Amino acid sequence: MTMTLPIFTDAPQRPVFAMGPRSLEAVRLLRLSLTDRCNLRCIYCMPEDGVAFSDRTDLLSARDILAVAAAGRSAGIDHFKITGGEPTVHRELLSIVRGLRQLEPLDLSMTTNGLLLDRLAGELKQAGLDRLTISLDTLRPERFTRITGNRPYTLDQVQDGIRAASAAGFERLKINVVIIGGVNDDEVIDFAQLSIDRPWTIRFIEYMPLGDAKLLENGLKIANSFTVDNAEILHRIERHLGEAEPVDRNREAGVGPAQLYRLRGANGRIGFISAMSKPFCETCNRLRLTATGELRACLFDGGEVDLLPTLRAPGDPVPRIVNQMRQCVAQKPQLHSDRGNRAMSQMGG
Repeated sequence: MTMTLPIFTDAPQRPVFAMGPRSLEAVRLLRLSLTDRCNLRCIYCMPEDGVAFSDRTDLLSARDILAVAAAGRSAGIDHFKITGGEPTVHRELLSIVRGLRQLEPLDLSMTTNGLLLDRLAGELKQAGLDRLTISLDTLRPERFTRITGNRPYTLDQVQDGIRAASAAGFERLKINVVIIGGVNDDEVIDFAQLSIDRPWTIRFIEYMPLGDAKLLENGLKIANSFTVDNAEILHRIERHLGEAEPVDRNREAGVGPAQLYRLRGANGRIGFISAMSKPFCETCNRLRLTATGELRACLFDGGEVDLLPTLRAPGDPVPRIVNQMRQCVAQKPQLHSDRGNRAMSQMGG
């Protein structure tokens, strides 16, 4: 009788039901952090005094970023998201957008705080950017100052950036709102109402404890009190604005994890990203490249692969990067932890 012996391997083993990016073929989106620098110090993102930024010599060059993107494109990744820190502070942003456009992705988008869009929006559109996501956590000027770390910027500047983006042709904006219990959760109705007259998608994101942000100074137990279940947020919205009808995810641009709804008669949508109350690890379809060259399979922890040695070595780095992408996705944790090990600004969200 012939006996078939099990095959043992040192590679990480995933359960057979896992659907997320445990194989590179499942990855649709590559998030590219251009820089770890930001012109804000948001209380849920950075410590009181900010993070220690990396030395500029340790940051990826525009050429490095485009090489990683080319590797991803050759492996079938067809969506790119430009992030930071704050990507608009990067001096080569426009040339990077042009380089990414030449790779012919299905979708090329960028997440920004919007402060510099009043002068960049038109050029970004001309360079080939398809979409913009703008982070905005309050509609109240004094609260904006407090949430963003008392920096010398105003809510008016973000609103100017939003108007400039719309004028440049970025009409179907996504607005990301991190909901923090006791800080801005009393504004959810105001934000949801923005979707009624405008063709925007307002996305409510559960607060996620990451790194050593100011909100985490008293420990994880206190931090958990800042996370408001998105089911409660949806309930509040429907109580004030009427029933929200689910929207087919395939009708929304991008390949993100948001559950989408439309309020009755609305031009836009509302969305919910519920990483804490309903982790979506099984359907996660992304990889993240940090500004210092680390490839990560999870926002919270796990799966880090250092691409810098490959990028600095002679010869074409693309085939080797593809192999490292395969290593990275194989290490993705089955379920993310309760607290991330790096600041949001260091990973691009």
